[in-house]
Amino acid sequence: MGIAIDKKELRLVNSAVRGFCQRHYEFRAFREYLKKNHIDLTNKVILDAGCGAGYSLEPIIKEFQPKELFAFDILPEEVELAKRRGLSANLFVGDVTDIQLPSEKFDAVLIFAVLHHVPEWRAALKEINRVLKPGGVLLVQEPHKKGLDNIERFFKIYHPEESRFEWPEFIEGLEESGFQVVERRKIYLGYFQSCMCLKKRG
Repeated sequence: MGIAIDKKELRLVNSAVRGFCQRHYEFRAFREYLKKNHIDLTNKVILDAGCGAGYSLEPIIKEFQPKELFAFDILPEEVELAKRRGLSANLFVGDVTDIQLPSEKFDAVLIFAVLHHVPEWRAALKEINRVLKPGGVLLVQEPHKKGLDNIERFFKIYHPEESRFEWPEFIEGLEESGFQVVERRKIYLGYFQSCMCLKKRG
């Protein structure tokens, strides 16, 4: 899989600011979705797909006390940074379009702004669906094309054109991949949206 990450963005996602936003803003939306829909992920098997430097692992562990936690990133240096946190997680270098794990293994998959780096993001959604159990939960937040266009214009952080999607297109991709979109909301001035999906049964 090809992946493109701007060096300025990589510095940002490895910063304490990014960790703060994940813990206190992005993760809060996920928590509210689960509570509203009476879904308890305590002691479940969870995957963090595209974990980066591992800032998301601590709130996942604190919130859910997972039975097993797996996490991967395509960049080996990011996985090494995540390992240095010393948290209880199965960390490995991996590709979101070709996850080297069994089908129907996970109760939940979390994705924090990963797929806008992946030109084959539709293939990634199908692969995420494959590793989820029937009825499993996908929690995902991503920027849409207009948001990325503005980020490029004002902050000079670049993303490949083929991985930029409008939200109706992304929702269509989720549904075509076997997900039911249950909750969604705009975040970060509408540049991003987050949503909760369930893998369709049968």
